Amino acid sequence: MARMTKSQIVAHVAEKTGLSRRQVASVFQTVADLAIRELGKKGPGEFAILPGYVKAKVRTRAAVPAGKWINPFTKKEEIRKARPAKRVVRLTANKALKDAIS
Repeated sequence: MARMTKSQIVAHVAEKTGLSRRQVASVFQTVADLAIRELGKKGPGEFAILPGYVKAKVRTRAAVPAGKWINPFTKKEEIRKARPAKRVVRLTANKALKDAIS
């Protein structure tokens, strides 16, 4: 089975619920706006994308200082560039989704 596109998902949900495609698209946009607000800098950093199935959390990746390191393949010493700390989103499958898949 091929991956479903956003328009295919909207059409499928509209068909199953009896809502118009425009209404379903509006619901998806509202959920996306809510996720952005909750996962943003001022939000709590956690959001249930599909309640009971998928949860999104914001994690902070630590900064990596510049320095020398040895490449394990070439055994040569190289200089590594510094990377600042950054925020990344992690998705977690809840028990109901894990049980459905396995």
